[in-house]
Amino acid sequence: MMKARTLPTSTSMLVVGLLVLIGLFPNAHAALAQTEEACPLPAGVTPPADPSVTAQQVEDGSASLMDFALALKNHPELSQVSASLNRMLHLGCLYRQEGGPYRSGSTYVVQLTPDGRLSAHAKDMSLSGRLLNPLIYGAILQALGINPADLTDRAAALAAFAAAVAGDGGPFNVPDIPGASGYAAAIISPSFQSPIVLLAGFDLNESHVVEEVIDYGDPTITARDVVDRETLKAFVTQAGERYREISLSGDPAAFYKARNAMRDENGPWRHGSVYLYVLDLTSNIITFHGAFPDRFELRPLVATVRDVVTGELILPQVIEAAKSNPEGGFVEYYFDDPTDDTDSADIPKVGYAREFKGEFSAGGRTVPLNFIIGSGFYGRAPDDASTVTREATWGQLKSRF
Repeated sequence: MMKARTLPTSTSMLVVGLLVLIGLFPNAHAALAQTEEACPLPAGVTPPADPSVTAQQVEDGSASLMDFALALKNHPELSQVSASLNRMLHLGCLYRQEGGPYRSGSTYVVQLTPDGRLSAHAKDMSLSGRLLNPLIYGAILQALGINPADLTDRAAALAAFAAAVAGDGGPFNVPDIPGASGYAAAIISPSFQSPIVLLAGFDLNESHVVEEVIDYGDPTITARDVVDRETLKAFVTQAGERYREISLSGDPAAFYKARNAMRDENGPWRHGSVYLYVLDLTSNIITFHGAFPDRFELRPLVATVRDVVTGELILPQVIEAAKSNPEGGFVEYYFDDPTDDTDSADIPKVGYAREFKGEFSAGGRTVPLNFIIGSGFYGRAPDDASTVTREATWGQLKSRF
């Protein structure tokens, strides 16, 4: 039996987990900044050209939103039918960089699926997967020259979006909803040959999306149940199989709804410091993060965090464990639990990661997937913890910074 609940309009983001790229080192913030600002090129991908009109030009008044939106729409990267998923993930990473050509202040890119769901939000990835207020989406469709009634018929919807792609889009504004204005244009996804709605200048926030009923699936082991290696492995394995199954379904809406389900701290996939993350192995881009989507999603994962006892980098150990055998593997390391100001470095975190391979089909095209899903939990201090010397607890040390 499928379990479901209504998605709340706001969620608190717990400061927890395996991929929190901060540590108790003087250069911790610099390391985090490097991770968030750089977009290393995946193997075989050439650097994309900047758009002919940038977000900075809109902000300084030297270009209009229409100029910027049409520069995005006509960008060479978005006109390549054979563009690889890795190439598009890299471009998505560039969209997220504040101060880059695609994002400056309130000028940034939001992408919508044809049914009005946020597929990417350059400023706040925690909103990705959410459904836009139908009143706002109706105004956006009108700006594209699409009658919302046409979306009830597949053939009519495809014809309407084809006409919108051929046009230049237009501005939209919903006076009764604060901030609901911007410029909309339509393109065809280079990866899947399906319509994408590009929004520019719409400072979209939580008030612009709606509540939905979430389908969590029915995991036999939930995040709350994770207390040891056996339950951790079962939890990650179930998540990986569900993620792969949804990817194979060819239903983009189901894919994005699953992301919402796995982020919801009131659901079975997230509890305290136990949550899930997904790393695309080919591009090295984090495609999903259960606790910190805005900090990490569509950003490259860079090995910066070290075990506070051994000094070894944690990330290579996680990837090695995931690839160690078909069922994945465990890694144990010492790292601060951000949810506990009294914890000790003597208490290890146990991580489990597993590599999955599959396919994602949409718009008549199928692309291969090669990704890692992982999670972890904080255990108890080992019996010989007294042999590991620390001058103070992590809580005491953190209070000094």
